[in-house]
Amino acid sequence: MATDLNAAREFLTDNGISGWLTRDYRYTNPIFFAALGYQPNNLTRPVWLWIPAQDEPRLLTHDVDAKRFERDDIGITVYSNRDAMVSSLKSSLPDHGKIAMDYSPLYELPRVARVDAGSVELVRSFGLEVVSSGDVSQYATERWDAAQLASHRYAMTELVNIMHESFNFIGENVRWALTEHDVAEFIRGRYDRAGLHTSEGPVVAFNANSSDPHYEPTIESSSIIRRDGWLLIDSWAKPTSIDPFAEGEAASTSEPVYADITWVAKIGSDPTPDQVEVFDSVRRGRDAAFDFLRTRHRNGETTRGWQLDRVARNSITNDGYGDYFVHRLGHSVGPEVHSNAVNLDDWETHDTRQLIPGICVTMEPGIYLPKFGVRLEMDVYVDENDIETTGEIQHQIHQIQT
Repeated sequence: MATDLNAAREFLTDNGISGWLTRDYRYTNPIFFAALGYQPNNLTRPVWLWIPAQDEPRLLTHDVDAKRFERDDIGITVYSNRDAMVSSLKSSLPDHGKIAMDYSPLYELPRVARVDAGSVELVRSFGLEVVSSGDVSQYATERWDAAQLASHRYAMTELVNIMHESFNFIGENVRWALTEHDVAEFIRGRYDRAGLHTSEGPVVAFNANSSDPHYEPTIESSSIIRRDGWLLIDSWAKPTSIDPFAEGEAASTSEPVYADITWVAKIGSDPTPDQVEVFDSVRRGRDAAFDFLRTRHRNGETTRGWQLDRVARNSITNDGYGDYFVHRLGHSVGPEVHSNAVNLDDWETHDTRQLIPGICVTMEPGIYLPKFGVRLEMDVYVDENDIETTGEIQHQIHQIQT
């Protein structure tokens, strides 16, 4: 994702922030490269990018690394030693005011907290107030363009088709000592056919393995899928190229983005009463969060990530399963399946960032009992006027006949 400088300036100005200062050292800060718009090779020294609210951005880089940057798109200041770096940085910044940096007060948002305390202390020593860049970086770098939305819709359509194909594949082959890994390989083969890519996954979890939210079968550890049991599949992928989706628009330099879904199924006999009860609790929590967001968005009200987590968590807690909902409600989706926009989280973190038009998040509550787990995941895209689920939604337990 590349930064939209006009959007960054708009946000900074509207919020009384003098500018956004992002910094990287040896590829530790993906937000820096999102703001820069590309990732040069072989950077070995600290590099700073200053995006002022009312002027053009500038880079501050060591002279060893200066040739790594595209000099025609942004002004560059070169330093040679630490004293020169500190002096140049100070002279680049205003004498007073608020500066946004990639840090999170009290480490509430690890996805934002990308600079060390010493870097923050250095800027504060210049007499400046440092605030979190969480909202400005989301606003400037994480909103999808039309081509990215189209790439997501394509990926979602294919993932839903592959999910149905996978359930059929299991039903047809479960008598032949089919393993979780076999099903995962089948899904990966379908990704290839559809022109989709992912660096890991999918999750294919049978019976008690579905109680592990991040279970991933290997050849060595994979369980055999029996003719009667519980199954969870979590599938995520993105198109290999943005090109087919940018046709007819201005040339897009963006990356394709992910889709991400989780469904559950009962193999063989009908679901047990416990399975139905847990499924219904997860479904109600998911749908309560969605309805909450849709109502507020249509009414022009701001919604923050922690609020949606709280709605779903309260619903599941009221059903008596709160102790078994052990992760956040959802995450943002982008060029990475877990991207850098707002997460739906009041559990692992307290995410105060807003859900803004142009971003996509997952809603995926889960209940994980010792014998089985249920997670129901859907993707939700926010536009200017409404919100939408971008794929088929699971409303009942899928039955796989054997």
